[in-house]
Amino acid sequence: MKWKKWAAAALTALCVAAVLTGCGNSVSTKVEKVSKSEHPVALTLDANITALHMTNIVPKLSGKLVSTPLTVGQEIKAGEVVAQVDSAPYQQSVSTAEAELVAATAAGAAPSYSAPVSGGGDSGQRAKLDVWYQMGAISRVEYNQMMAKAAPAAVQAPSAAPAVDSARIAQLQQAVQSARDMLGNATVYSPIDGRVTAVADNASVAVAGNVLATIQQMTPLVATFAVPEMYISALQAAKQSGSLTVSVIAPSGESENGELTYLASAKDPSTGSYTAKITFNNAKNLFVPGEFYHVRISTPQEVSQITVPKTAIRTKDSGDFVYIVNENGLADARSVLTGDEEDGRVVILDGLQEGDKVIKDPPESLEIGMKVKS
Repeated sequence: MKWKKWAAAALTALCVAAVLTGCGNSVSTKVEKVSKSEHPVALTLDANITALHMTNIVPKLSGKLVSTPLTVGQEIKAGEVVAQVDSAPYQQSVSTAEAELVAATAAGAAPSYSAPVSGGGDSGQRAKLDVWYQMGAISRVEYNQMMAKAAPAAVQAPSAAPAVDSARIAQLQQAVQSARDMLGNATVYSPIDGRVTAVADNASVAVAGNVLATIQQMTPLVATFAVPEMYISALQAAKQSGSLTVSVIAPSGESENGELTYLASAKDPSTGSYTAKITFNNAKNLFVPGEFYHVRISTPQEVSQITVPKTAIRTKDSGDFVYIVNENGLADARSVLTGDEEDGRVVILDGLQEGDKVIKDPPESLEIGMKVKS
C-alpha cells in the first residue's frame, strides 16, 4: 500500500507544521477509546481486472501486411485471420523448390539408349531374290521392295538408368516442405475470441518474432485484490462451508457474481495483506481488462473488527484519516484504510490499534498539536 506511506509522510509534515502553530491552544471534544467487536465480514475492496486468457500475436516471418491493420478495441473471433503477410516471395520459393524436385526426380527415372544394333534378318530369302532378279523373274522395283522387307530392323538397346541420388532427392523434398511451411505462416489466425487491447507501433508491417498485437478474452475475467490479514481465517472457513458471497461492481452499480478461486496462504511482505482472486463471467460486458473496480465479499461468519463513528473519518487527497489523542494528550492525525459502514460506524481495516483514542467528531477549529479536553 504505497499510498499509505505517502499519506503518512504527508500527515507527518502536516503535524510538524501544525504543532508549531497549535501549541498553547486547546479544544474540548468527545473521544472514544478504540476496541474490537464481533461483526459479520462485509468488505468492499479495490480490484484490478485482467483477462483469464490472453494471447500475443507473433508472426513467424517478416513482410508487409496486405490485410487491414488491427486496431485497439477490435473484436476478434477464434480462427479469424488477424494478419496476412504478402505471400508473393514465399510462393515463388515454393515454386522454385518444386521445380528443382521435379527435375531431379525425372532425371533419375528416365532410361537411356545405346547405338542401334543390326539384327540378322532373313539371309536365305535375300539370296533367292538375287537369283530371281538375275534370271529376270522379277523387276528391279519388285526386287527393291522385297529386299526391303527381308532387311534386318535396326534396334536401339536400352542401357541401365543412371543411379538415383536419393540423398539429393530427400534434400529437395525437405526444401519443398520448408517452403510450403513458410508460405503457410504468411497467414496468422487468432486462437481465441477476444478484444484487441494493444498493437505494435507500426501495425502494417510484420516482424518475425515480434509482438504484432495482444488479444484478451473478455469473459471470463479475473479480479485481483488484497485482503487484510484479520479476515483470512473467516474467508477460508466460509469458502469451505459455501457461505461466501462475492461480486464485482461496475461504476453503473451493476454487478456480476463470481467465485473466490485463489486466496494466498502467505502474506505479501510489501503490503501486509493476502492476495485473493475472483473469477467471474463478463456476460453483460460491464468490465474492461486493465481497469480497477470494486469487489464485494461477505459472509455471515463474524470477525473481531475495529470500528469508529462515521463522523470521525476525514478525507484528504492522500486518503482517509482520523484525529487521535496521543500519549501527551495532544491532537494528532492517523492515516486509515476504511471498510464498510453499518449503523453509523465504519470498519477500520488498517491504521488503528486497540487502545488508541479517536476523536469522535472533530470540530472545524481542531488543529494538530492542540491540547484535547474530553
